[in-house]
Amino acid sequence: MKNGSKRILCVIFACLMFLGTCSAEAPDSDTVIINGVEYERDGWGVKEPESDVDIETATLSDFGDFFSESYPVEKSSYYLMEGTEYEVEVVEIQSETEGPVVYIVSGIHGDERAGWYTGTLLKEITIKCGTLYVIAPLNTYGAREHVRYCCEEDIDLNRSFPGSADGNTGEQIANAVFTDIESKAPDFVFDLHEARSTGEKSDFLGSCLIYTTLEGIDEMFMDMLFATQIGDLCSEPFSYNSPGPIGSINNTVGNTLHIPVVTVETFRGYEMSRRIADQLAIVHYVLTYYGMTE
Repeated sequence: MKNGSKRILCVIFACLMFLGTCSAEAPDSDTVIINGVEYERDGWGVKEPESDVDIETATLSDFGDFFSESYPVEKSSYYLMEGTEYEVEVVEIQSETEGPVVYIVSGIHGDERAGWYTGTLLKEITIKCGTLYVIAPLNTYGAREHVRYCCEEDIDLNRSFPGSADGNTGEQIANAVFTDIESKAPDFVFDLHEARSTGEKSDFLGSCLIYTTLEGIDEMFMDMLFATQIGDLCSEPFSYNSPGPIGSINNTVGNTLHIPVVTVETFRGYEMSRRIADQLAIVHYVLTYYGMTE
């Protein structure tokens, strides 16, 4: 199928999905209906099922045949915000063969666990060429407390970019990772998130890919989106949204550094294992595109 036809079909699929899922009917205060399925609510949004994954013991093979090949690499790590209570590890996976650079940020919102669980699993992979950087989670406070925000002041880290070394907590963390991305100059950045409907007539971002710029990756992005929509990739069709919000890593890195960023959103109403498998499938697709795995 020609690229132009794929692009048109992707837009049609995405529009149909948006019409079917962007409004969530709330028949009473305890449930919400999304795409014809009724979910429990927890007072704010869809109630997340109890996790069927223990990330301390989980392995990649628990979620499918992802990154099963082994390649010679050198692994190391360094720290952002070192010596502070918000210190975060960056794992560097360096192949013996030169190639693309990909930077993966997960856990900007600490309660979006499938994102940073996926990032945690990705720290263990090997790659056939290039360099991979992985942060999981970036928001250590939110992950520990199981909250969206990055500190007790309820600051949204993903509205704090590019940040400031002299700013509030969110701005300092954002500045640290933004500066690191700028110094590493990756070819591509992943931003692993999750979403849940908040109730009646609310936008539904679950199973969605978000971008601000597709410079240099437009064909790959459309092929990936199309693969989800015909059932070749992920557990269900993904839609897309653009641009990323002002102050987000997606919008800021895309517009300021001119590096393409794709934010992956999975729906927190689904089982954890399904969400992680979808996140891994998307990451695997992109790294395969860049020749970093098979």
